[in-house]
Amino acid sequence: LIHGGKTPNNEISQKLYIMSLASSVNKKVILCCSEKDIVGDIPEARYGHSINVVYSRSKTAVVIFGGRSYMPLKQRTTETWNNVIDCHPSIHLIDLQFGCSTMYPIKEFQDGISFHATVSRIDTVYYMGGHTLENDFRSTNIYKIKVDLPLGSPAITCTVLQSHLSFSSAIVT
Repeated sequence: LIHGGKTPNNEISQKLYIMSLASSVNKKVILCCSEKDIVGDIPEARYGHSINVVYSRSKTAVVIFGGRSYMPLKQRTTETWNNVIDCHPSIHLIDLQFGCSTMYPIKEFQDGISFHATVSRIDTVYYMGGHTLENDFRSTNIYKIKVDLPLGSPAITCTVLQSHLSFSSAIVT
């Protein structure tokens, strides 16, 4: 899955792409890319964010969180045209089967976080580190987001775990 990022024109994309591998007759593997239409609370164009997949009750959802985006057009001036802001501290859950997106604010996050590391396991995503523009802060907390996908509305819970590590832009394997 790919969402957002900067385009060659220095714009930020809000499109969601699904990448897949297809085998051909002559044993070549082909990389396929398709754009997914999203309805509902469409995540704003962003970069420096995370995208994870969670599984709960035989259902799958995509979780998008954090990142930075350009200031809204109505707030920009010539001097601030390329200024960026942290995205709102909320989570977007996307059902890939139907393309429905719903935004859920997370009260445990005071500000948006960018360039953080994530690890997902079954129905839980752990958010570590990152950076906020608002107060030039690198978080030492680990946020545990648990997603329950019952029939009907999803339930999202956030637990703040104390840590002594502060980092950003990490790759976790």
